[in-house]
Amino acid sequence: MGNASQTVCHPINWQDILKQPEASFTPQTVRKYLVDVIERPNQHWGVWMDGGLMGKIRVTRNATTGVAPAEVNISTWRARQLWPQMIQCTWTSQTGEKKTLFRNVVDMFLKSRNRKELYQSQTQIQPLCTSPVIQWLRTQLSLPIECCAIKWGGLNARSLLYDSFLETCAHPEDWTPKSISQLLYRALPSCRPVTGVRVRRKGIAMMYMPGRTLCCDILNHWIQTNERQNTLRF
Repeated sequence: MGNASQTVCHPINWQDILKQPEASFTPQTVRKYLVDVIERPNQHWGVWMDGGLMGKIRVTRNATTGVAPAEVNISTWRARQLWPQMIQCTWTSQTGEKKTLFRNVVDMFLKSRNRKELYQSQTQIQPLCTSPVIQWLRTQLSLPIECCAIKWGGLNARSLLYDSFLETCAHPEDWTPKSISQLLYRALPSCRPVTGVRVRRKGIAMMYMPGRTLCCDILNHWIQTNERQNTLRF
């Protein structure tokens, strides 16, 4: 039999992981909070992306005796049973609508773009040039529908699209509204308005965004073509 004292581990500190800011949530701060909430469990969890363990979660915890961390691989079903903690956020949208997010932390981790991913095979080399609009699309599609400000399959204020794009850029000062628009038109051709026509609603410049399913298909096609990874599931 093994040494039982070496298998006793410190529990995951969910109070620290789920701690919310003192100020009330806004559409911007709730998205930042969700990113932070996933970054914290990354020190304990990682999802296997290939091999015989694909789809399982590796759990790493520090032993109370100070020996090497203990690791175990479990199914996502088992993870939900072990950690039923919920992420709960309430905020008011820019249109004055009250919104609430109530989601299991494991489900949020699995859908998040900043989750820790593990590979049994050698990690594939990523393309040297990654389009910023792809990173933007990844971010928007990985957000819970309740937290995503984009209206899929409808008109969106251009200023909202530009602001959300700049949030994902390392150097937002390098981008102008025109350059962002051109990038979106190339990646999502149906965004481009008829030549010479600028759609406006109540004086606000608008841009059409295709449906969420089509955007997922475009993102998945890009990933398969350029990164040669498995299809993402949103």
